[in-house]
Amino acid sequence: MDYALKDHTWDFLYLIFMVIDLYIVVNLLVRKRSDFRKQLGWLIVMIFNPIVGFGAYIMVGKPMFIRSFARHKNEGMEIIDRKISESPVCRKSLSVARALSASGALAYSEDSSVSYIGRGSQYFDELYTDLRKAQTSICIECYIIRRDETSREFMDILSERARAGVDVRVIFDDYGYDGKDMRYIKGMKDAGCRCVFFHNMNRLLFSPLKNCRNHRKTVVIDGRIAYQGGFNIGDEYMGEGPLGEWRDAAVRIVGPQAQQLGRMFAEDWEYTTKEDISGLPALFPHVEPAGDTPMQVVPGDPVVQDLNPLMCQFLAMIECSGDSLYIETPYFVPPRPIFEALAMRARSGTDVRIIIPDEADHPCVYWSNRHYASIMMEAGAKVYEYHGGFIHTKMIIGDGQYCSVGSANFDERSIHINLECNVLMYSEKMGEKLTEEFMRDLGNSTEYTMEMYDSRTRSQRFKTFLSLITYDQL
Repeated sequence: MDYALKDHTWDFLYLIFMVIDLYIVVNLLVRKRSDFRKQLGWLIVMIFNPIVGFGAYIMVGKPMFIRSFARHKNEGMEIIDRKISESPVCRKSLSVARALSASGALAYSEDSSVSYIGRGSQYFDELYTDLRKAQTSICIECYIIRRDETSREFMDILSERARAGVDVRVIFDDYGYDGKDMRYIKGMKDAGCRCVFFHNMNRLLFSPLKNCRNHRKTVVIDGRIAYQGGFNIGDEYMGEGPLGEWRDAAVRIVGPQAQQLGRMFAEDWEYTTKEDISGLPALFPHVEPAGDTPMQVVPGDPVVQDLNPLMCQFLAMIECSGDSLYIETPYFVPPRPIFEALAMRARSGTDVRIIIPDEADHPCVYWSNRHYASIMMEAGAKVYEYHGGFIHTKMIIGDGQYCSVGSANFDERSIHINLECNVLMYSEKMGEKLTEEFMRDLGNSTEYTMEMYDSRTRSQRFKTFLSLITYDQL
């Protein structure tokens, strides 16, 4: 009798998980408009072992929905259309801005200045100087914050500014915050800082949202100065970690465009805390124009449609770059639409060059990078391995005038799972600067060839296979 009851209990649980798993698959296919072939792996696992399939999806599956970019659609479109009518010669670059605005990117403007930062020492010197001068507000969201000398100085500065009356708000990613030692957070809160955790791992124990992390690295100071790029907070970003010299990229923005990053922060704050801070004068004061660089903030996070602003940015830059397209990324595992567009661009004769690390900070990245690199090489692109340390730069330069710096990698996680942010500049001046930096990195790199890829051992070929399966099912 007891055994029969246990058998029926197991069958009942099996049926429950089967129904849940089918609901997940249907939502993935319908609500996210996904390619059935891409969800085939999930479907097979969920049918043959619903409990394992459910657990795997909870751990690494895509969030089905978080929020929509509809609120940003067509922002600044009137400025773009007016510029196109006034200067037809700018139609090509402004068409990119128009496409991004239509997909939900933040408003295009030409009223701010921007400077490029490519080394950790420069980044932290400038950032900490600006933080110490903050008068009204500091808004920060960052993926990784270590517990080391660099991060302690960071937290000390924020605590001091909070005690001085500055409105300090910080969004920590619950997965990225190193060590989970709450003493440091408590010290900041005691000083007056408002600190919150994005997607608390314990609360989301049975939710696929736990796989969605806040990968942005955004700082907004007094609503007038902003930083956006790839630098987290820690000694390793100063080149003092196990991977050696750290190569990264960020931009410092001064002027009204800084408030676009402030708006993004306010939306993330409201999502995390349910508190609307979009009207606070300390965060959004009146800011006078401070430059003339055409630029646009491009956010990315999980949405219903695959063509979110970040996906649109990558595709538009690839499409519009006819002469040259230079890319630096630590993770080169692009989703199919981006990969196919990039391969077609290389086949059309565009000078496509891609710099990737010669080592990896993730076990699945190294051979996945090289697999996609091999296909790009067959299409006519050139791929290089960087040897001057670890390259964490997320940078794209198209035709020397479309320039992107930010937090998003060329991979599925950045485009469809994490919260990300790039800054896209339509500027030959910035294009010249970033091209100069790219060529300097090229000087510290060696070309990766098909002969090198084909010479993999059996063990390495198996590692490639496992890496691709893991990445494809994220």
